[in-house]
Amino acid sequence: MLRGVEDQKAFDKGWNNTVTAYDLAIILEKIARGQVVDTKSCEKMIQILKEQKFNDIIPLYLPKEVQVAHKTGFITGVRHDSAIVYLPDGRRYILVLLSKELENLEAGVEVLARVSETIYRFMMNQLK
Repeated sequence: MLRGVEDQKAFDKGWNNTVTAYDLAIILEKIARGQVVDTKSCEKMIQILKEQKFNDIIPLYLPKEVQVAHKTGFITGVRHDSAIVYLPDGRRYILVLLSKELENLEAGVEVLARVSETIYRFMMNQLK
C-alpha cells in the first residue's frame, strides 16, 4: 500500500498499490467459505459486496437472477472487478478481472464484461 483510495496526486507521481488476481481470489474464496474472522462476519461481508453500486463489469451481461458479490476498483487507465458469482443451481465461482494501461476505458470495460459473460456461459454449460 503506497497511497490511499482515490489519491490522484499520489497516482500521478507513480505511487501505485499493487494486487494480484491470485491474492484477490484467495481472499474471496475464504470469505465465500466463511473462513475470514467467523461465519457471521463473512455473511455480512458477502451482503455488503452484493450491494455494490458499480455493476458495469462482472454482472453486466449476466441474468438478473444471478447474484454477484463483488468489489470494483478504478483509477486512470485501470479497471478491476473481483467477485463471488452465485449460479441459480446453488453453485458458485470466483472471478477476478484486472486491467491496466487502458487507453480506451469504454472498450476495456466492455471486453472485461464479455469475459465475465463467457465464463458464466461456460459454467452453465458444465451442467449439460
